Amino acid sequence: MKPDFYLPILKSKEGEFNALARLDAFTRNHICPLLEVSRTEYDNEIGKKPKTLQDHLYNFCEKKFIGKWHSENSFIDTFLLDGQTVNGMSCMEYIFAHIYQTILQVVPMPVIHLNESLQQRTGTSNVIQEYQVKEIGIRLLIEDAMDIRLEEKLQEILKYYDISYPNCHLIFDLADSDYTEYSDFAEGIVALLNSFPNLDDWKSFTICAGAFPKSDLLKKGTNIVVRLDWKLFKLVRSGLNNTAVSRPINYGDYSIVTPGHFEFDPRKMKRSANIRYTAGDNWIVLKGSALQKPGDNAQYFEQAAEICGSSYYFGENYSKGDTHLKKCVLRQEKAGSPTIWNWVGNNHHFTAVIADLFSNPDGF
Repeated sequence: MKPDFYLPILKSKEGEFNALARLDAFTRNHICPLLEVSRTEYDNEIGKKPKTLQDHLYNFCEKKFIGKWHSENSFIDTFLLDGQTVNGMSCMEYIFAHIYQTILQVVPMPVIHLNESLQQRTGTSNVIQEYQVKEIGIRLLIEDAMDIRLEEKLQEILKYYDISYPNCHLIFDLADSDYTEYSDFAEGIVALLNSFPNLDDWKSFTICAGAFPKSDLLKKGTNIVVRLDWKLFKLVRSGLNNTAVSRPINYGDYSIVTPGHFEFDPRKMKRSANIRYTAGDNWIVLKGSALQKPGDNAQYFEQAAEICGSSYYFGENYSKGDTHLKKCVLRQEKAGSPTIWNWVGNNHHFTAVIADLFSNPDGF
């Protein structure tokens, strides 16, 4: 895996995988998603909640990873399932065994955590040995990075897995931190990186942040939400230019969702019609009424027309998501469900972020 990429932390849902499957070649070449395998929950693709954990993992492997993103340019994180097993295997072992059975025998990168259980650690170690995994991801939270024993813990875990810094991708996950004072936050991160253990030795170093607000904080109508995680990253990158830190830092985010986990069951709860569109330093979120009865999905036609008629619309050829928006305006596509608009918004977001990072770095 090359050391420079964009890393979105994604929930293992149908919409996110459909967004990845529809990316153009340039965007695919510069993205390396972290696929966070969720707990057993309602699955839109099969229209129900899997009966067993094995069914859940099978659907993740077959219908999502293999079917829509069969690539070694990906991280697999099963931390949410730590402690659960399938046929005596950890969830990481089950996933890798299933993926590796395919013709291409793809080997993604497993993600490890400093505070994972011995069972989880043993399972991941078995995966690394069985499939000759060359590179892994280490995901640190803020509390991990602030631990005075951080360097010692990192050395211990690398020794356990018998892997070296140049084969590890450090993922510094700020999650849903308070980004309001992002300028001060950026200064603190720059100071932290100046003393980070073996900073120059990691294969890659990514800062991930998630500033997308919770749905209940968005009002009905048009919301312009500042991408504070993006602004934070730009300040960190520029701040590092004035220090002795020379290594490149990658950008990661939670795309167009709020960090954290909330099990949504459409059989019991209702969503509102909303479209999320990334434009520069902002997200434009069009929020409608609840989708309660047949015909309520027609709100998406009006929302798509508002975006396509605006000055911030990137044009129908910009991404598959943008093409879908235009086709809805022309009534060449159905209004669709929230899952459809999940992939549309994510597909556009991935394309926009990578264009900013890799197509026009001078204008960053």
